[in-house]
Amino acid sequence: MQPGDFFVVLNEIDQSNIDYRKGISGQCRIARYDRDFNPKGELWTGERGMLVGLLHNPNDRRLYATNPQLNSILAYDSSGARRRLDGRLPKRRYGNMALARNGDILIGVHSLYGAPAEDEHGDGKLIRFNPQTGAARLHEVEIDGGRGGRHCVSNLDVSDDGRTVYYASEAGRRLCRYDTESRRQLPDFLAFAEGDAMRTYGMGLLPGGEVLMACGFGAALFSPRGEILKTYDAPFENGWTRAKPALDGKHFYLSNFLRGVLQRRNIATGEVVGELNTGLKCSLLSLSEYQAS
Repeated sequence: MQPGDFFVVLNEIDQSNIDYRKGISGQCRIARYDRDFNPKGELWTGERGMLVGLLHNPNDRRLYATNPQLNSILAYDSSGARRRLDGRLPKRRYGNMALARNGDILIGVHSLYGAPAEDEHGDGKLIRFNPQTGAARLHEVEIDGGRGGRHCVSNLDVSDDGRTVYYASEAGRRLCRYDTESRRQLPDFLAFAEGDAMRTYGMGLLPGGEVLMACGFGAALFSPRGEILKTYDAPFENGWTRAKPALDGKHFYLSNFLRGVLQRRNIATGEVVGELNTGLKCSLLSLSEYQAS
């Protein structure tokens, strides 16, 4: 692995039979690329469904992947050996993840689809998990509901203080915040008006507290106070659902779920400095950049 290499969820979806009403499912795959978008390998999980969350953890050098349709969370070590972590956590539809500075992993419950959870852990939609000790704590957070009203913590990131989680429901109107230490809901970072064209999708925090977020038609950069600093227009009028800051602090990744297109862009100028067309619709989801331990 080299600096700039990244992993991306690239599920093998039957392109001739995509039906949103019945749900999208396929063979789950993780692909690896270098900084110039050259393919460097792929990893098939052996599961069917939709991989949603992906996180490379430099602390234990593992790659974590979640499949909410099967309530599964997998961990791969540097040799490619796989461990299942579902048994160490309450049964939930695990989705996207974020890494706190102390090594804890924040996991969002992806949606309300499927049978409701009925166990002693309660109705928390946000999980704080320590991969070393196995300790897990569920937090009952407010949710927007997003498209169809059934999305929960679809996208999230954690601030440098290690306790404040920014999160959103897919295609929602609120970018919420929650303090995992005081277990307290904080004022929303953003709340879009009913008539606003922007929606909340994949997002990430910059070191200065700015927020990068995909908003359907492209992406936007917000100040630490929630003011729009810049918008990034993109080809195609919709489908841009993930914006992920790169580790170099100068670029970000912007991906289109409907078209299977991934771009790397300059944060300051918006210039597209690299692009990958996967040729797969409704397949490209999370991205996680490799970090040396």
